[in-house]
Formats: sequence, C-alpha cells, structure tokens
Amino acid sequence: MSSNTQLFFIPIVFGGIMIPIVLRNTVKEILRGLRKQNNIQIILGMTPEYLAILSAIELSIAGILGTICGSILSTPFAQSFYNFLVSTQGIHQFPLMTIRFSFQAFLITLLLITIVTLYSGYISSRRTFYKIQKDIENINVKNKDRFYYLKVVFMLILNISIVAYFLSLSPERLGINSFGTLSILLIFSEIISISILINVCGKIILLFFSKIFNTISNRFSLSLLNLATYSINEHYDTFKKIYIPITIISIFVSGFSSLLIDLPDGGDSGTRTSNMVIFLSAPILIALANTICMMLLLQEKETFEIKQLFILGLRPLDIFLKKVFEILIYSFTMLLISLMCNFMLSLMFVRITQLFNKTMIWLNIWLPSLLLSLAIFVLMSIVSMIKVINTKWDILEFNIDTDI
Repeated sequence: MSSNTQLFFIPIVFGGIMIPIVLRNTVKEILRGLRKQNNIQIILGMTPEYLAILSAIELSIAGILGTICGSILSTPFAQSFYNFLVSTQGIHQFPLMTIRFSFQAFLITLLLITIVTLYSGYISSRRTFYKIQKDIENINVKNKDRFYYLKVVFMLILNISIVAYFLSLSPERLGINSFGTLSILLIFSEIISISILINVCGKIILLFFSKIFNTISNRFSLSLLNLATYSINEHYDTFKKIYIPITIISIFVSGFSSLLIDLPDGGDSGTRTSNMVIFLSAPILIALANTICMMLLLQEKETFEIKQLFILGLRPLDIFLKKVFEILIYSFTMLLISLMCNFMLSLMFVRITQLFNKTMIWLNIWLPSLLLSLAIFVLMSIVSMIKVINTKWDILEFNIDTDI
C-alpha cells in the first residue's frame, strides 16, 4: 500500500454496506417509539408538519449524542485495531502508526450525522403522520407493501443470475487470471444480494417454520410450544430486528472464511486472521450494536407480555420454557436460512477450487453457521432466564389506601 491509512477504507466500505441492511429496522423502531408519543397530538389537532419537525429534532439529538460518544471511543479502538494487525503481520507489512483524535474529522462527522438524521427523520415522520391523519379522517387503515412479492422475485432472480453466471463457461473464456479478480467481486456481490434477500423475505420463512412447529405442538398436545408459535406469529418483527442481522453476519463469516482459506492467495494463518478482522470487524460490530439496541427497545414489550402471562395463570417456569421454545424456533429458522444460503455460496467455491485445482474445505462454510446459531440460542435463553428471574411477581397484590 502506498499509505497504511488505506487499510481503513475496507472497514468503512463494508460497514457502509451493512448499515442500511442491518440498522434499518432499529431506526424504524426508534421512529415508531417517537410517533407513539405524538399520535395522540394528531388526534387532538396538531399538524403533521410540526410533529415531523419535532421528531426529526429528537432523532438528531440522539444522533449528536451518539456521534460524540462514538468519536471519543473511536480513537482508542482504531489504535487497538491497528496494533493487532501490526502484531500479526509485523512492522514490515504495517509500519507503526499512532492514531490521534482529529477535531476536524469530529466536526465533519457531527455535521453529516446531524444533516442525515434531521432530513431522514423529517421525511419519514412527515409521511407517516400525514398517513395517520388521513387514516383517522377516513377510518381506514392499510399497511401493506404492494411491491413486496415483486421485491422477493427480483432478489431471487438476481441471486440465481450471479450463481448461474459463475457456474457457466465464462471462466474458461476469460482465463483463470482475469476470472480470479472477477470471482471475488461476484462472491462479494452474492453475499450482499443474499443478505438483502434474507432481509426482504425472512418473515415468510419464519412464519413457514412456525406453522410446522404449530402442527407438531397440536399433534403431541404441547401447549407451551403452541403458545410460542402463536406469539411468533403475532410478534414476528422480533426475528427481523434481532435474528436476521445475526444470520447475515453468519453468512458473511462463512463466505469470507472460505474465501480467505480455500483460495490460493489466502496466505498464512496470520494473514487470514488479519484479513478476517479487516473485512468483518465493522459488520460484526454493527450487528452486535443492533442486537443490543433492539433488545433494549423491546424490553418494555417483553416485560408486559411476561406479566400478562403470569396474570393468566402461567408459572414463571412455564413462561421461561415458552420463551425458550420461541428462541428455539428463531434459532432453528436462522440456522436453516444460513445453511441454505451457504449452499449457494458453496457452489461458487467448488467452482473456484476446481479452476485452481484445490480441494473445497466444507467445514469453513458450514461450521460458522452452526456455532453462531448455537451461541445465539444459549445467549438469548440466558437473557430470557434473567428477565424472568428479575420480574416482580407481586403484580396481583393490590394495595387499597383508605382515607379516614
């Protein structure tokens, strides 16, 4: 590299690709929370224009606070990131470099975040508030995506086209050397296309497997499993907001691990490790931040559901088992989606290894999905257990204050 600062362009690019894919639902959930506070004001006669400006300002304040915290943390984290690469590759590949806080970069970032949050918050909120006002006037609520199936079909065609071109005779016509670079670009494109497809049609897949578990629960009279499938059908957004980003990361890890190990220029173990950090650090951090944020945003809803089930007569142990069944269905669906997508990627890697007379290492593409699905099942089960344990179960005790 002519400059070692070019190294940071790769995490920025991949982080930029992942932000709209992963964080879209988180931002929508935040905006939904802001709108709930303002919906009653529309009914009372407040103009949507004023409320849209108010929501945009609220969102921009949160963005400014996040920018300040992120700018403070970014310098030590970036330095640790670079020191890791130096320790794995040596100073001949990555010269020693000190990363200092840049006030100019901080101001530019703060300005960009403020503009983006103000504009997007205003446009999105304005559209929603005017729709709410119209629905209130017409007493008619419709919330359907007319182009949903069109988007699913388009993404399916795009994924099939990439894989079909990869499996065609184009490599032989282009030559191995020319196809080497093209193959990497096609694999990157396929991973991103698969991620978008999962984000679009994840709901259909989840409801399909939920129906299968519902049939099993009715067959063997498993009431808690039946209740879990009902809750999933009612609150399927949880899968889209928490589990789909993790599924996308699983595909990223599987794809890049195979790309860096199976190909001839994968390098030694140190190079592969540093390359994995460079390519996957930003997407993984974004998905982790999204998961934590969504769990906090959904905390109030889950606490209300736990207390409601307790009022209806379920014991704390039954509530915990019901949550475990939900997590099992989510994790099982996440695993199958990952494996199906990995199968598509494996066809491309088999083609590459044939061209370079290598052997496909199947473990690299299947193992990350298995481990990540198991890890998320265990982690979310522990989180649910902590929530049940920390719930106050004295909600049926009524205190009557009498003035004498």
